[in-house]
Amino acid sequence: MRKVVQMICAVILIVLSVAACKVKKHQNDLAASQKTETTFSTPPEKELEDFLAKTWTVNIVNYQADARKEVIYQKGDISNLHDYSKESIKLRKDGTVLYTDEGGDKHEGEWELEDNGSKLTMSFNDGQELNWDIIKKDHAHLDLHLSIDAKKVKWDIKNIDEIDLPTAAVFAGFFAGIVDEHTQTVNITYRMTPRG
Repeated sequence: MRKVVQMICAVILIVLSVAACKVKKHQNDLAASQKTETTFSTPPEKELEDFLAKTWTVNIVNYQADARKEVIYQKGDISNLHDYSKESIKLRKDGTVLYTDEGGDKHEGEWELEDNGSKLTMSFNDGQELNWDIIKKDHAHLDLHLSIDAKKVKWDIKNIDEIDLPTAAVFAGFFAGIVDEHTQTVNITYRMTPRG
């Protein structure tokens, strides 16, 4: 009887040892796979760049001149105060941008993200630059905010080629009846949707 008890104890020890080895091996396998996932994961900036790399069209434009606020454009609305239907931003994965303004003029340049992906800077070949704040992004929308010092706008433009992009944005508010010569600050928020 004593030998039977010793044999049962030996079998139990062997079974427990094998089970413990399998658990330890499984834990090591999980740790290795977790390390692999961490090593090969995509950085958040790259994920955001990939997300932004598409053509964005204007859906809604909220316009604020000092304390006056107005929605001056909504896609499909026939009573818009200004037409942004031609405006689009095509951000390419190679870091280049094609910006089509509200007049249909095209501006080629480069784009980059700054401040941990909270700012989108577009520098164009004609020397102009736009600095957007990214205030919201999801699969269906991109909300961009542009703040302009209206005091720096030249109101006595004699040649249409002298108008830069921020000045054109301020003039859009002027023609919509929101901006005048005394306006200090203009804030524009675009809600954009991906084309197609």
